[in-house]
Amino acid sequence: MRVCMLTTSYPRYEGDFAGIFIHNLAKELVKNDVEVNIVAPHYIDTKDYEIIDGIHIHRFQYLYPSNLQTLAYFPGIPENIKTIKGKIQLPFFILSMIKKMIEVVKKYDIDVINAHWAIPPGFIATFTKKIHKKPVIIKLYGAELFPFIGKNDVIAKMSKWLIKYALNSAEKVVGNSDATCNAGKEISGREDIEILPDGVDTETFNPNVNGDGIIKRHNLEGYFMIFSSGRMVERKGFIYLIEAMSYVLKKTPKTKLIIGGDGPEREKLENEVKKLKIENNVIFPGFISDEDFPKYMKSADVFVLPSIVDSKGDTEGLGLVLAEAMACGTPVIGSNIGGITEIIDNMKNGLLTQSENSKDIADKIIKLLSNKNLRQKFSENGLKTVQERFSWDIVTKKFCEVYEEVLV
Repeated sequence: MRVCMLTTSYPRYEGDFAGIFIHNLAKELVKNDVEVNIVAPHYIDTKDYEIIDGIHIHRFQYLYPSNLQTLAYFPGIPENIKTIKGKIQLPFFILSMIKKMIEVVKKYDIDVINAHWAIPPGFIATFTKKIHKKPVIIKLYGAELFPFIGKNDVIAKMSKWLIKYALNSAEKVVGNSDATCNAGKEISGREDIEILPDGVDTETFNPNVNGDGIIKRHNLEGYFMIFSSGRMVERKGFIYLIEAMSYVLKKTPKTKLIIGGDGPEREKLENEVKKLKIENNVIFPGFISDEDFPKYMKSADVFVLPSIVDSKGDTEGLGLVLAEAMACGTPVIGSNIGGITEIIDNMKNGLLTQSENSKDIADKIIKLLSNKNLRQKFSENGLKTVQERFSWDIVTKKFCEVYEEVLV
């Protein structure tokens, strides 16, 4: 079977986290005798074509010279499209993606097109079906849906029309969580959207990872370590976790918080740390390499994902990073919003907190740090959750079944 994956984000170099979940899926599919061709945006100094882990990667350049290309990648299209520069690049991006997709479909005799995100990839794949004549599967992630739910301004109406067209024109639609699937159903009216989550690489994330180097690097000996990570954008809710630390430190002063990643809100977060005078207990290491990321997970006493519904209506489609923490045996805390509630079963494999509630986040952190038995319980049950729902064996088998289904 030959699959073409259409995506707006994909690793640009070794250690890059951009679209890493798509690369991991492609890698697992290759192990199952599926030929995978990726169509993804070009970036400065990336190759137009290369093979990595058996995956054929085709990158389309949408502006010349390449350093003018700023629509895709960090901090992501949802953020970049807000700028005038981003809006100007969009038509060139779409036309270039279409051209490259059609070239790949014809040259490699593709059987199925798997578009990741409803727009623009899903719309592009379905709108051009009369040209490529291949079945289309769309994978939804939530970020392309949530901001338009309940909105009726011009942009929201246009976006919902594009999403509706894409979802109703695809042979199959799947989503990373029940929350994402429901958003897709609400916009499109299509009722057969099924849950198909991403998987966790349990060879990379596992309880045997050694986090001692991270403890030494950040002088964490004798301290509890709280870890969180992600793009520093509003919907991640890091500001509430920082505020929570001021409460946590009153109860457990020997505690440090590490927030990995970068983004447009970093300066705001650093200023909040200074305002609260907790600079000695909050660390911003910036981007964390894929080699170090599981080590941070393992060295943490608690992993926290304090996501919120942001001012645009966007929220967490799934929060797979929680499952990655669970795979390392690390207890987790997450907000009771979006797809997070489908990973955390409150008081069984983790704790759910009220969204945008710093005091509640602090109370849950203190509860975990002060109860070793509870941390052990969540560690054991978290591992079971990953094995039963997020192992690549299970996820890859489901993807292959979906591909076979549309080819019948």
